[in-house]
Amino acid sequence: MAERRVFGTTWWGKAWTDALQRRARLDVNRLPRGRTYARHDRVQEIELGPGEINARVQGSRPEPYTVRVHIRRFSDDEWNVVLDAITARAAHTAALLDGELDPGIIEDARAVGVELLPTAGEVVPRCSCPDRAIPCKHSAAVCYLVADELDADPFALLRLRGRSRDEVLAELRRRRTAGATRRPSPGLEPAVTDVDKGIPAGQAWSRLLGRLPRPPHPRPAPGRPAPWPVDPPVDAPFRAAGLQALIADAADRAWHMARGEGRSGLLDD
Repeated sequence: MAERRVFGTTWWGKAWTDALQRRARLDVNRLPRGRTYARHDRVQEIELGPGEINARVQGSRPEPYTVRVHIRRFSDDEWNVVLDAITARAAHTAALLDGELDPGIIEDARAVGVELLPTAGEVVPRCSCPDRAIPCKHSAAVCYLVADELDADPFALLRLRGRSRDEVLAELRRRRTAGATRRPSPGLEPAVTDVDKGIPAGQAWSRLLGRLPRPPHPRPAPGRPAPWPVDPPVDAPFRAAGLQALIADAADRAWHMARGEGRSGLLDD
């Protein structure tokens, strides 16, 4: 018996289908027929662009139907806050500049109030067929096959939101360069007298060291670990929720120790 076609084999493809079925609030009664059409290769010439997906779908008539799916594009202000959030995370910026779209940028964007994956009302399908349902089976099939596009190139999601991969990377490079060369604000430049001129190397061995500074006072409460971006492999002996619990426990124990409230309580203390 042939194996059923699965939509979304990577994290990004799966995230798209999950958003399509749960967050985008499309008609759940129409989606199964769309999956059937997609599995039977009825979709032709699919193309993703800024804010829209265009395709032709072969239905029961000889002439294929024309499908256009609109995706809400981000405003310039939304792009600015998203790129600011990504730039603040050096690892995510480095991954993007290396050509990898880290799933963690979903949380980066969410933290500043922007959802990269579509939510209710952001996916608007249109089809030339006589069925007035939203979505019809033809447009639903196209929506599912976007998962294949994201499997091949996750940056396609950014293109749907309005900016190409090259545009995003160019802006990240500009921001990183600007951050590295930005001068201190007026009044914050160090005085010349504050600069340590150093001493000859021969004197360094006999110089008395000063006292180490006191460690900073602990924060009012333990830090909150960042959400785990993806689940471990299915055959791993642990899950993301378990790792999150261990990290939170370690942060709590370290915070109490930093406050001088005893030892960690672990066996190898």
